[in-house]
Amino acid sequence: MSTSESDSVSASHQQVTEVLSLLRHELRTPVNGILGYSEIILDDLEGDESLSSNQTIINALNSLQICGQKILTNVNNHLVISTELVNNFESDFITVINLLTHDIVPIIDDIFEDCEILHHEEQLKASGTDIEKIESSTKNLKKIINLISQIKIASAEDILCIFRGENKHIENVQVNNPQNNRLKSDSEQKFGVILVVDDVENNRVLFSRQLQRQGYEVDTAVDGYQALEKLSHRAYDLILLDYMMPELNGFQVLSRLKSDQKLRHIPVIMISANDEIDQVIRCIEIGAEDYLPKPLNSTLLRARITSTLDKKQLRDREQDYLRQVESLSAKMTKELEMGRQMQLNFLPRELVQHPSWQFSAFFKPARQVAGDFYDLFELTENRVGIVIADVCDKGVGAALFMALFRSLIRIFSFQIQMGHRATFSPCSDSLSDLPILKPEQILAAIALTNDYVAIHHGDLSMFATLFFGILDLNTGELAYINGGHEPLIIISSDGKIKEHLKATGPAVGMMPQITFRTANTQIEPGETLIGYTDGVSEARDQEGKFFSKDQLYQIIQKPFNSGSGLIEMIKVSVLSHIDTAEQFDDITLLAIHHRGSPSPS
Repeated sequence: MSTSESDSVSASHQQVTEVLSLLRHELRTPVNGILGYSEIILDDLEGDESLSSNQTIINALNSLQICGQKILTNVNNHLVISTELVNNFESDFITVINLLTHDIVPIIDDIFEDCEILHHEEQLKASGTDIEKIESSTKNLKKIINLISQIKIASAEDILCIFRGENKHIENVQVNNPQNNRLKSDSEQKFGVILVVDDVENNRVLFSRQLQRQGYEVDTAVDGYQALEKLSHRAYDLILLDYMMPELNGFQVLSRLKSDQKLRHIPVIMISANDEIDQVIRCIEIGAEDYLPKPLNSTLLRARITSTLDKKQLRDREQDYLRQVESLSAKMTKELEMGRQMQLNFLPRELVQHPSWQFSAFFKPARQVAGDFYDLFELTENRVGIVIADVCDKGVGAALFMALFRSLIRIFSFQIQMGHRATFSPCSDSLSDLPILKPEQILAAIALTNDYVAIHHGDLSMFATLFFGILDLNTGELAYINGGHEPLIIISSDGKIKEHLKATGPAVGMMPQITFRTANTQIEPGETLIGYTDGVSEARDQEGKFFSKDQLYQIIQKPFNSGSGLIEMIKVSVLSHIDTAEQFDDITLLAIHHRGSPSPS
């Protein structure tokens, strides 16, 4: 078989499939009305003992249900797609139509008889409109049967043209939408707003009645274009979307919905008399929530809608939660940024300037805010307070205590330096009136700071490893306390490690009334004092390997021209070691280089 012959056969098969799909759709649509409205009347009987005991009414309604199911069985049996029918369409189609017509016409007559019986029952006056709708649906069914029984042309293409042309003249039943006496009142809770999209008005009315009886608020659209227009102006919880509609079919409407960021979250249940699996798969693949065939089973419809709306409610709650989390996260980020800016204000805005000395620092928190800090402040014209510290833990709590430690050290240092009585004496009055004699006595500020934190915040177990020194800029003499901090290092002018300024006491703030020991050293011209926090020596790479003190010592013994040059070498090495790994701890570096006396001009 040539390619052109193969394409021709394929096109012919597609037309046959389309003919059978179209006929199944058109026949099932009125059957949906027969079954749906007879079920509504049966439901109404449940609450009325006088009606539910009328066997004539019950028999007639049950008969309508049976008739509707028989028609569906015949449609399914006769209009099934088979290899034989596709291959021998021209010879077999008329036979199929004759068999279908022969089986369905008597059932149609039975339906009219049942409706006539129901009309004569005085007790069903309130249901008269629903009975008329059953009759209208049956008349539409009969029109379609009459149309297909007159088809004598066996070409699938011709049948499609004739049927579609005639189908435009098959009038849909125009019905009002009276308020059913079993609908929920306006004051009762609605469970969701549902948009029903169907080009057949009888179907829209029937779906609306069924859904309103279940407690839902219902809106309708006559085609895909009107549905999209309504969706642009109102929020819906669910869409019932007919597959086979003129101009813009259900698949095309669904495609547009799922490509729209504002509408794609609305769940869609496809409804059609066409039950071909390929079309079901197409709809599900692009985002349909579910699929229901016509005629609708009210119990199945109720279950599917309940399930779909429950899932939507969970998704909506999840989205609300995520929006709240995002909002909270944005707020926290903003507040943390404000905290970071405030914390930076606690660090020296400008480092001390002196012709004989160079002060340099580097600070990089692991998070937005840090527990590390350094400080440089002038006590007198030729005396500078030097602080480098690491508050235990990280993040906001550590940052708050960082501010507390820094402020207390400054306040107590200036009080003692100026010879004022200390305004706070947590343990001993002997610290309240210290004379200004030696730098060692100024270091009493550490004792005051320790006692304040331990007494007032001891339950939080917050403390800091802290180095505090007083540097005489004229002589190079350094008096200091090292409260459990990493040893600061003095590097000689020839690049050798001259001295480690080791701990002279425990961490500050651990317990009240700790005795701190002071120590003294000398920074000679050409020498550099370097201090750091454990964020340097414990910096980790992607494999968790530490930077280590040995690597640090190798760097600080390399040639450098200034304190700032030394800090730059350490910074580059540490950050290169961390690379793309997460920074584990805050990093702080402080360098003080003694240039020596300036040359006379």
